[in-house]
Amino acid sequence: MIRKTLILLAMLALAAPAVAAPATFEVISAEFGTFDDSNPNELIFEPTLLIPHKVGQRYGWIIEVRTGKRSLSVREEYLLPERAGTPAKDAPVEDSLNIPNQRRSQVSQRQLVPVDGKIYGEWAIGPNEPAGHRHLKVVIEGQPGASFEYDVKQ
Repeated sequence: MIRKTLILLAMLALAAPAVAAPATFEVISAEFGTFDDSNPNELIFEPTLLIPHKVGQRYGWIIEVRTGKRSLSVREEYLLPERAGTPAKDAPVEDSLNIPNQRRSQVSQRQLVPVDGKIYGEWAIGPNEPAGHRHLKVVIEGQPGASFEYDVKQ
């Protein structure tokens, strides 16, 4: 009888759904846009999904979070646009470097400290950065935090 009870309890334990760990953060809001630091006393953020293709233009995201943690692990998965005039797949390798779509992404990983309940991700348009459509996914503590589709336009 005891053996049957133990087997039954073991089967029930295996069939029970796993208990998920409680989230260590909550996303309150997320915005994407440009940063303007022309006033040294204030950093101005303008929400937009259209980023000017101007060298030095600062852009990025602000995510408001609720957390008791001092810092959050943040990973940004960034899909790069294809360059204009990307060679055909059958073009000779010596003519240029052809990077397949699945390899045109960048990932950054860092610890961010919330300031007034907000975390920030920021970049600037570089001199050789192509214009085009972009997709950015922000993963916080291993869980989806925000996703942005935006365009860098001439």
